[in-house]
Order: sequence, then C-alpha cells, then structure tokens
Amino acid sequence: MDLSSFQITLISLEILALAFGGMLLGRSFNLPGFKPTGSWQGRLVYWPVEGFDIALLIVLIFLLGIVSQVMMVGILGETIKASVDRKGLEVAVYGFAEKGGGLLGWPVFYLIRRRLFSSFCTPPPASTTPPPILPSWTQALRGGCLTLLTALPLVYIVGFGWHALLSLLGLPSEPQELITIFNDTRSPYVIAGMMVVACILAPLNEEILFRRVLFHFLRQRFGRLIALSVSACLFALLHRSLAGFLPLATFGLMLALAYERTGDIRVPMIAHGLFNLNTIIALLAGLSA
Repeated sequence: MDLSSFQITLISLEILALAFGGMLLGRSFNLPGFKPTGSWQGRLVYWPVEGFDIALLIVLIFLLGIVSQVMMVGILGETIKASVDRKGLEVAVYGFAEKGGGLLGWPVFYLIRRRLFSSFCTPPPASTTPPPILPSWTQALRGGCLTLLTALPLVYIVGFGWHALLSLLGLPSEPQELITIFNDTRSPYVIAGMMVVACILAPLNEEILFRRVLFHFLRQRFGRLIALSVSACLFALLHRSLAGFLPLATFGLMLALAYERTGDIRVPMIAHGLFNLNTIIALLAGLSA
C-alpha cells in the first residue's frame, strides 16, 4: 500500500505517542526499570447517595436521551431518510439528541431528589468529606493528555491480542459500525457533526454515566475491583462491538483509574474525547486498516 506524506507523518506521530505512552505506563504501574509515580488510589470523596438515587439517575439519563432522540426522529426523520449520507446524518442528529438529552438527566436528578427530600422537611444528605481542590483547566487538559498517552499502548496491545483470539476462535472481528459509517460519509458538514457528537457529547455523557456515577458509587459501596470491572465492561458493552469489547473495556478501566487518582471527572472526559478524535483522524486519513 502506497502511503502519502501526510499518512506517514500521522503514523510517525502515533508511534512516538505509543513510545512515550509506554514509558508513562511503566511508571504508572511501577514496573521495574521505571521511575515510580505513586499509587493509583487517590482523591475520590464520599458521595452521599443510595442505590435508589443511582437507579433514578441512570434511568433519567437513558430516558431523557431516548425521548430526545424520538422527538428528533419525528421532526427530521423524513429529511434524514432522503439524504445521500443518511447513516452519517443519523449518527450526527440522533446522536446529538441522545447524548445531549442524556446530559439533562444530571440536573433533573438533583431537582427531583431535592423535591423528594423536601416532602419530609429535610435537606438531602451532604458529604462530610471536604471536596478535593480541583486543578485548573490547564492542569486538567494536561492530565487528560497524559491519561490518553498512558492508555494507548495498553489498548493497542490488548486490541491486537483480542483480534488474534477472535480469529483463532472463528468469531467475527468486524470493526464497530460507527467506523464503517465514518468511512462511507462524504459530506464535510455531516462529518463535522459526527465529530462533535463523538469527541464532545459522547465523552461528556459516557464519563458522567460510567465513571462519575457507576464507578464512583460502586467504588465506595463494593470496593475497587468490582467498581473497575463492572464500569469498564458496561462501558464496552454499550458500544455493541465484539471486536472492540476488550480494548474498550481496557480503555474504560484506565479512564476510571484516572478519575480515581485525580478526583476530577474532566480528566477522563478530555482523554475520552482525544481518544475518539485520534481514531477519527486516522479514519479520515485512510488509515483505518
């Protein structure tokens, strides 16, 4: 396969990122020969919620996402069906409605929770643990970039091994459908809309759901191992791709560790968005293989 100079540049940058990420990975897990960076366990504070609160919040996130998507189908469904880039436009418009609507679940949850407690003339329970001093946005951006670089080599290694195992077992190893849709979409406006959903709205929505809500609650209720395993596996299952299950679960685990270490949900959000952006740039450059 003949590669353009742009593709060669991208591959070179990816190799450099993997090499630097491998060094960070060795330091993060205190491997022999690497300068240790300390424990992963860090700055999560106690969250005064019960199982009912978590169930209500998760239901609201999914329900508002579904309702928003159904409304958008009713408004723009026929127009989207007539489009040449129908599948790409569906991802952009319906994804915007689903992820954006899901984000509304968080403020609605707190409004409902406050109203429920007000019926008993008592305020909702507050945490007795002082919240951590969050870093600046510059520090959060730096943390997100370092989290991505640390996770990339591990995700690549797991991905190659997982693909080889699926091939050995004769199981399907086709990429996620969204990757195919990106490759087939031609309109730059539709691609831009898909990128907004994939790199901004999806990371915001999914990090709130899987790290801020699920991981945080399970971490303080059932312990670290269960919290990491459940949140990472559910995150991977959400993407409905057998070929991507184990690599995405690995990435979800690394995002949870970053959130646990910093106590700042912005860090995994940024890392998640950059991960998706990295994938999209490779696709648009013709490097999907």
